[in-house]
Amino acid sequence: MVGKSALAAIVAVGWLVTGTLFFADGAAKADAPEEFDFVQTATSGSFKDGILTLHGIGKATTFFGERPNRDVGEIPYDEFVASWDAAKESFAADPPNASLVFHNGGQAGIAIVELSEPALAGDAIRYHVKFLGGDLPETIGPASLFIDPGFIAGAMFKFHQHKQNPQN
Repeated sequence: MVGKSALAAIVAVGWLVTGTLFFADGAAKADAPEEFDFVQTATSGSFKDGILTLHGIGKATTFFGERPNRDVGEIPYDEFVASWDAAKESFAADPPNASLVFHNGGQAGIAIVELSEPALAGDAIRYHVKFLGGDLPETIGPASLFIDPGFIAGAMFKFHQHKQNPQN
């Protein structure tokens, strides 16, 4: 049978070990670049031969962070595309999954895709996509593209630039 002092020592060592692991893990995460979820909206879109084109995209991609920071902001589309492969842990190195939620003739639809090779053309953004599931007709109406978390250097720069000078 274990005595009270031995049991107390075991519990204390357990707390020290798990506490050290907890704080070491937290420190590692604090040093990692913040990842963001991204949302792009479009007035319409098309899908053909593995290419998804979103038309009427506006000026910027919205991004937001997870807990605990919950940072939020916008990055112009040209900077989003330019940042696609700008870091070692970029979307080019690990293509993101995305959910495309769209409306077509009063019906809602959802497609799950993997995105790669973004390109801009006027008010449209084009992606090469790997279709993963759902429904994706050749033409769609209004749409929102929800892109999995990842690191886009330009988003982090824009967010911190805005925090330092809120008038921007």
